[in-house]
Amino acid sequence: MKQLLLTNWHSMRWIRLIIGLFLIQQAIQYQQPIFGFMAAFFLFQALFNSGCALNGCEVPTFKKNKNEQ
Repeated sequence: MKQLLLTNWHSMRWIRLIIGLFLIQQAIQYQQPIFGFMAAFFLFQALFNSGCALNGCEVPTFKKNKNEQ
């Protein structure tokens, strides 16, 4: 879990984190719960590196060995 949170921070993860923090600020400032839900969504994606950006949803390909048939 610690490794998942602290490694592989690419640019899209940073962008999601910044958007999530901005939306938290907006939710508090304007007292809008919808911004809070959107912030939670972006922060979850940033912290746990989920989502479909940068091949996040790509199905891994498995190659057969020459000996297997």
